[in-house]
Amino acid sequence: MTWTEGVVTRSPLDVKVRIASPDLPYGAWKSARDHGAWTDVRVVGARSALARDTDGEVAGILEPWLVRHEGEVARRVTLRHLSLARVTLASDPHRVFFVVPGHDGPHVAVWPSGNRVRLIAAVALAALVALVVVARLLA
Repeated sequence: MTWTEGVVTRSPLDVKVRIASPDLPYGAWKSARDHGAWTDVRVVGARSALARDTDGEVAGILEPWLVRHEGEVARRVTLRHLSLARVTLASDPHRVFFVVPGHDGPHVAVWPSGNRVRLIAAVALAALVALVVVARLLA
């Protein structure tokens, strides 16, 4: 009889995946990161905890990341997510409000709408053109 001893070691592979809304302005993202009451969900093995603890849309986005690859011993997924609301008021169409659930209640971040940003950029460009024209006339 022959006895062979061995130790198999595996180092975990950590992959950070960021799934965010593409139309979220930096100020709203920073407000969510700083003031938001983030939810942590850990899924080990079967994905029943993911379906139970997260929204169906979020679970659908994460579905491809939960498939076990060949040669894997186990897969553990740690999910940190935050739901937020994007609100536009008819009485104030030039502002967009991002409401984030916070630890002490909802936190609101105010951001100019896309139309307002384009208007400000057009006015600044027109002022710059007028300044250049006046400088050339005086020179």
